Amino acid sequence: MTLAIMLSVLFLFLCSTPTISQNCSTYNPCGSYGYCDDDLNGNSVCTCKFWWTGTVCTEQSSSGIQVITLGVLVVVLIAVFYGLSIGCSIRRKRQQPKKEKPNLRINENNYANSNLKEVALTNVKESARFSSCFVAVLMVILTIIALIVKWLLIQPIHNELVKKYNVNNSLFYQREPICDIIDFKNFNMLTFPIACFAILIFIISSKRTSCLRNKFKGYIGPVIPLDFYVHIKRKFAAVVFAIIADELLSIVMEVITDNSSSDQGVIIVYLLRILSVLVIGLRYYPILSAAYMDTILALTCATFYAWLNFCVSVYHYSRCQSDFYPSNDNFDDTNGTELMTLFSFYGTGQNLVIIQVISDLPQYLCWSYILIKLPMLLVEKIYKWFQRKNGNRSRNLCLTREEKILLHSSVPHSVEMLYIRNLFRAKTQRSTTRWFLARLIPKMIYQWRDDYRFSSRIFSVYATVFLLLIFLTIQACILVVPYLSGMENTLQILVDAITQFNDVNKTQRDFPIPKLFLPYVLAILTAFVITTIQLLVLLGSIRRNLFQIYRGDVSEIPQRNKSNYLSYTTGNFHFAGYFIGYVIWGYILTATFAFIVYICIDAFITYGSVRFLENILKKIIPILLLIIFKQYLNNILARYVFLQHYGDILAINNRRILMIFLYFNFFLDAFLGFVSSIIRIIKSVIGGCLYMSRLDYSPMGRKLETFDAGFSAYCGFIHIEAVHRNPIMLAFASYVYGRMKAEQYVLNNSVSSTVITDKRKMKTYSSKASRKWYLAVLLIRNPSFVTLRKHILRNRQNEQIEELNPNVQRLSLTQNNYHRASLISEIDLQQIWQNNHVK
Repeated sequence: MTLAIMLSVLFLFLCSTPTISQNCSTYNPCGSYGYCDDDLNGNSVCTCKFWWTGTVCTEQSSSGIQVITLGVLVVVLIAVFYGLSIGCSIRRKRQQPKKEKPNLRINENNYANSNLKEVALTNVKESARFSSCFVAVLMVILTIIALIVKWLLIQPIHNELVKKYNVNNSLFYQREPICDIIDFKNFNMLTFPIACFAILIFIISSKRTSCLRNKFKGYIGPVIPLDFYVHIKRKFAAVVFAIIADELLSIVMEVITDNSSSDQGVIIVYLLRILSVLVIGLRYYPILSAAYMDTILALTCATFYAWLNFCVSVYHYSRCQSDFYPSNDNFDDTNGTELMTLFSFYGTGQNLVIIQVISDLPQYLCWSYILIKLPMLLVEKIYKWFQRKNGNRSRNLCLTREEKILLHSSVPHSVEMLYIRNLFRAKTQRSTTRWFLARLIPKMIYQWRDDYRFSSRIFSVYATVFLLLIFLTIQACILVVPYLSGMENTLQILVDAITQFNDVNKTQRDFPIPKLFLPYVLAILTAFVITTIQLLVLLGSIRRNLFQIYRGDVSEIPQRNKSNYLSYTTGNFHFAGYFIGYVIWGYILTATFAFIVYICIDAFITYGSVRFLENILKKIIPILLLIIFKQYLNNILARYVFLQHYGDILAINNRRILMIFLYFNFFLDAFLGFVSSIIRIIKSVIGGCLYMSRLDYSPMGRKLETFDAGFSAYCGFIHIEAVHRNPIMLAFASYVYGRMKAEQYVLNNSVSSTVITDKRKMKTYSSKASRKWYLAVLLIRNPSFVTLRKHILRNRQNEQIEELNPNVQRLSLTQNNYHRASLISEIDLQQIWQNNHVK
């Protein structure tokens, strides 16, 4: 309905809009409904708009009258369809029996309304803790100090280059000698060795959990930066990954510009880029691993290293490698032309300095959080160590980091236990979130749930992507806008070559290009908003798909298959990289598509009419109106003629009339099918551009979605995440492991060693018998579990192998043997139960 009304309004607007004539300046007889052109003899010739005709375009053609009539019929048909739908819905509500509303909860509602302010204030206080407010205040102070320091470091360079620009000298500044050490062939040789030394200290101080535990007293073990499948300190990890996004963007820009020297081969260049990425990862490795290890030594080293890295980063991106000002090291890349363009557009004042300082605000906020959080974690760890030392608790059970995370899953207030409790509750009986900001989000947009937490991997990937989008938007608005005025002439020549390839001698332009500033800025902002919305929708889809896999729903994600385990694992490897790449390309394609649309709209507004677009609309509007008319006519016939109870029941009504209609519709839809195939291709292209950043959406369709590498990576991520983060599995494993650790603690703290030995012997003998007893009881009470026993599964696998041999018997015989074996196993279990019961 909206599309039809917009097409009708657009047609009337275009037919009534006056034309700003570019030819026939002395005399224009064509009026507002035609274009005035000069022929070879110098006489004026009128080219009528749309469906106007006549010598001076004052008469309405028969095609125009038919299109207007069809448009009116479409509007009437749409109004009839929705009017009947509203009437049927009202009639259906009236036929339903009225339910009396109980007034039992009036007092409860009044009580709830009276205490609403108290509950809100309590949630606000719980959400905004003192530590969070303290960290936020310190972050703002530290960020302001860092921005001021960068301003002071950049200001001398800016003043020097402004003086050179005024006297037409080469625009570059001389770098300090320490910059050659900090940036030695794109490798930070000042902080990189320190990071490697810190990692070596962490490796020596960490203990092994499985391999050669008796060697070197268990020390010298591998150190991981973070556990991607848990939700412990995920905000800290996300902030670190957000800082890395800026350096990743610089590498991406180097790949796009391709400023490598000619003496280096392609393979060597890309190997150096890969090596630079690995160096970036090693530089931030100590910060992440220290937060995960959570030891005093690791946190102390990481705190000093983070402050050093931050100070070096501020100095490096101010005095050694600036965003706008070329140095003697990279002057040959542009010869100062980019800076000249920026000076001519933004001026030689403080605008460039302000832009450069403000563009680093997100990165400095992230650094401030890291620099404040690490000392707080260190102080907290030292305080707990003093508490344990004063408490004289020498017999504490030593647990690794992984064991502590697993045991936390069975705590009553954990996310996993809350998920299990909500399984036995109705949706209305679930407790609401205690986070005040989550209650402000409308449930129709996103419903916050306290029984689920996104993993550290999702937090890290999303932090990287959002910072990349912010940096891309800033760079696109700052660096490209000064070149738009020069691009207008080039784009006009290109458009004229496309629109006037049949008539080269035409002097009037069919598609005049407007000013590109406003369409470009709107396109960039539109791309940012659309990509952000798509990312938020994908975030909700990840949670929904994980819940579906938990309960065995395969309506959206393909069912897990054993033959695809390798594909799931490799797809899980590529998820983060594919996600970042797809988001960047989706952002670029959306910006390009929006830029084209905004240019067309701005051309209509500026010039009143665009002949090239009018010719396209003249061919498209009748076809679209005919398709919309046929669509709503079919809707009316389907609901009120060919379906029983006005479409509430999927049962055919008026069968004979339907057969006649299907016969004639067979020939009519052949033409509409051809047009629909073209529209299908156009929709696929537009949908692929807009949904490029959505890995859960495959433009190839349900049957071919496995050929989409992005969707395959998403499926692998979902399946691996569901297997390792299933709340029921984690809670059960945590409970069993906690009982085992509790028994070990009791045995280790026993007073008499003989008693310990006796208990261990008793435990050894009794545990084996009790396990068999429990297994027998479990299988008798659940006979369906018999088919999951090892020997049954082994026989099933052997039968599947024998099926490949053409000389074996048919499948039905193997199934009969399988059921016979299952029946015999159940009978044996019942006999074991009876014998044990008699004893």
